[in-house]
Amino acid sequence: SDPAAKSSPAIDKAVALAGKLGADVTLFHSVYSPYVAGEQFYSPDALQRDIEGAVNLRKSQLSRLAAGLAKSGVEVRVRVRWDYPVYESIVREAMREGVDLVVAESHRHTRAARVILSNTDWQLMRLCPCPVLFVKTARSYDRARVLAAVDPLHAHDKPAALDRDLLDTGRDLAALFNGRLHAVHAYMIATPFTSGVMMEPVPLPVNVAEQHAASVRKSFEKLTAPYELGKRNLHLRIGGAADEVPAVAEEIDAGLLVMGVVSRSGLKRLFIGSTAERVIDHVKCDVLVLKPQGFKTPVPKRPGNRPVVLP
Repeated sequence: SDPAAKSSPAIDKAVALAGKLGADVTLFHSVYSPYVAGEQFYSPDALQRDIEGAVNLRKSQLSRLAAGLAKSGVEVRVRVRWDYPVYESIVREAMREGVDLVVAESHRHTRAARVILSNTDWQLMRLCPCPVLFVKTARSYDRARVLAAVDPLHAHDKPAALDRDLLDTGRDLAALFNGRLHAVHAYMIATPFTSGVMMEPVPLPVNVAEQHAASVRKSFEKLTAPYELGKRNLHLRIGGAADEVPAVAEEIDAGLLVMGVVSRSGLKRLFIGSTAERVIDHVKCDVLVLKPQGFKTPVPKRPGNRPVVLP
């Protein structure tokens, strides 16, 4: 949370979700200054005093935000830590408190500018052990269309269970806010030629494209059948996901996109690949990012710098 902000769509949505789920909310801020932390310029007492002063200032600002949320009926706590880098500090807090969801807000340079994702945003999505909700708009989730981006063929080594998690989560969120769940899958059509030895084109059966399309459709329908979405809520597109997923989100006026993080080398080295980056960057609605089951963050539980938190 930005302690100096007068309002925050991320906080509003976190409180709305907590109210529906019977959860509580923690307003968290990480503060750090390499100048203050340069202990060679400070006596131990002066160093501690200045660090506590910086932490207390942010804490008082967050406390004012929390006070304004009292009428919501949701328990709101405030936590400020002296830690760096910011994304690792957030991940450590999530592990320390057993957080179920991290809600992060995007920032714009001007009112008309597009959302700018920072390195902290990407690192959070990649490293956070729990789901991350990336808030792009102030639009309410009431009666929102929730779009789950799935991959029934499990490209990019994505665990099969992740697709079911995406659909389950999307269904539950849509139900919470009286919305509707949609599912999308974009794929590249197979061509009737492939490269053989010395790059000579090797002809494949003429109907390979039709066979491939039929196979994809069968897998997509099998995956989504238990959710009884109806044909109008199923979106199977030919083309790159980076183009087709944002296009579908805009066509159905989605309020939330639910998608997963992919992995190429097991659960220890998860990353957001170029396709997913482009989807997240270009989609105009909020994005909820999920990890595969069994993911363990590589972020150390103890920071390398000196942490400070006041009661």
